[in-house]
Amino acid sequence: MTKKKRKSGGKLVKNPVSDNVKNASKKRKKSEQPSEQPSLAQLLKKYRGVAADTPAPPIWKDKLGRAYLTPDDDQSAFDECLKTSFKGFYFDTPSSLPQSLHHTFDECFEGLERGGLFLYDVVQPGKKKLTQTSVTRTLVGDPGSTYKYLGLRLFSHPWIDVDADGNALHLDKSTQVGSSVKRLGYSSRTASALIAMGRINKDLTDRSTQKLRQHVSAKPVGSTDFNLTLVNKMESMSAKRDLKKEAAYNMGKTSVGWHRDSGLKDFSSIAVYQKQKSQGSNSSKPFGVALRAMDGGAGGPLPSVPALMASLPSGSLYYMLDDFNHNHEHAVIAGDDGVRYSSTHRVAREGQGTWQYIRDKIKNLQSTATIFDWSAGKVDDPSLSPKKRKQKLVSRLRMQEALLSEIEFEWLRQWFVQGQKHAKLHPYWHDPIKFLIKSFCELEQTTVQIIRLLEKASGRGVTDSDSEDLCETLFDVLIESFSERNNKRQEWARRYKDPIFLDLAENERPYTCSCLDRVDEKECGDFMPSDLESSIKSLRELRSAFVSEDGQDETRDDAKDDKSKLKKDKKKKKKKSTLTSKEKKKVASNWNALKSKIG
Repeated sequence: MTKKKRKSGGKLVKNPVSDNVKNASKKRKKSEQPSEQPSLAQLLKKYRGVAADTPAPPIWKDKLGRAYLTPDDDQSAFDECLKTSFKGFYFDTPSSLPQSLHHTFDECFEGLERGGLFLYDVVQPGKKKLTQTSVTRTLVGDPGSTYKYLGLRLFSHPWIDVDADGNALHLDKSTQVGSSVKRLGYSSRTASALIAMGRINKDLTDRSTQKLRQHVSAKPVGSTDFNLTLVNKMESMSAKRDLKKEAAYNMGKTSVGWHRDSGLKDFSSIAVYQKQKSQGSNSSKPFGVALRAMDGGAGGPLPSVPALMASLPSGSLYYMLDDFNHNHEHAVIAGDDGVRYSSTHRVAREGQGTWQYIRDKIKNLQSTATIFDWSAGKVDDPSLSPKKRKQKLVSRLRMQEALLSEIEFEWLRQWFVQGQKHAKLHPYWHDPIKFLIKSFCELEQTTVQIIRLLEKASGRGVTDSDSEDLCETLFDVLIESFSERNNKRQEWARRYKDPIFLDLAENERPYTCSCLDRVDEKECGDFMPSDLESSIKSLRELRSAFVSEDGQDETRDDAKDDKSKLKKDKKKKKKKSTLTSKEKKKVASNWNALKSKIG
């Protein structure tokens, strides 16, 4: 074996042969390890950027300066503009699609309608005024999926069988398919419609992939792995008199205004099947799909490119491929008779918007709870230094409070704001919501336990805590978390009281959640009150007492000969110690800015 040589004087000298052997061994081991392949999202970001970076489409100018084009007015100009400035929009005519596809979609729409799953949404565009959608809709997709748009989270109905924990369950026997969906509480007909929608989604995925190969040359291309569909039901102008006018191009009244589909994976495609059912009268104006080019992924409409509007036949399937949704907007122009159903299959960003995500996040936090002894304010890990233990305790508290806020505002309030009718129609979500309520209560009880511990550490309790792991940053985390949570609760309180809900049926209005909407302080017990203002004030006082106790001896030594100075220093320190570290920095920053202006 090669050894290191020793020089005279006792210093060790590395053997170059030994180093070469070790380096070669390291390289060999590294090459033997399987290299992790980058995901499609990583490749797209690397080579094509993100949605906001998408450039504007090529410009096609109309010689006649028309605001918008239709095939009926000028087929040639329409086709040229579509080919130049709207590349990525394609459609299949009804006759080019198999009858089985039309038949299955008919059954799906009928089953969802019979199940009463189509509901109006009360949304908040731009976090401003609440408004009710002009269309009724429902979300169908992978078990546990949701779709958030305009401040509202839609909860999906599953299009495949599910196990006891809400995960997808693939059943082999055809006689069993859909059985678990029925057991959730869906009627036989509605369950069949949901399962059929899942099957047909696979067909649309294959068709969209084929279209991408035919028409999109960019590499890599976005995903067509559709994980949900937003199914819309639109009424005509004769049935719905309050539809808004399309103001930009004067196309008529809109069922759905101009928009890009949000919450989707970048560069992912969208496939839309539409079905129009006449109510018997001779319709002079069918529903239409309108398109307009945008000045890139973050820009407004391109004034030099005319918009397009086409009345696609009932049973058409149209595609918005790859980056089309980034640099184009679309709208639906209302017809004057009948009803239009559309099933918009899309690739939603899963991330933080699934039941599996929030469930696993809660369970992961619970699984590490044993090393944190909140009754004594200690971390049971002797391998950590005192500083590391303090940091771990602070990190744990910050994670817990962030999770509490996430459960409340991203899940529970989003559920309860949609009413009891919505809750009854979504049986898949009954157990997950119960789990979230239970988890919220358990986490909040831990928060109460922590506050009691901090009270003792601040000298308010019967006994003093001797934990070395406590620090003033714990107070800061709670004060900051409570302040943010209280502000959001006030926003939601205003939302719940909005007059728009008075026009809805009683079972469609927001209803109370027992763990969130506690009116009587006596109801709280081991929980936090709904209004956290008094808790924040109390925590500031506790923080001041904790910091004062910690530095009392030092203050006395420095000012023992000057009682007035001692009293003044204490008062100044108390006022300053009620602020969190962030607040102190903000105050200092504002003071420095003021001094620079004066100077």
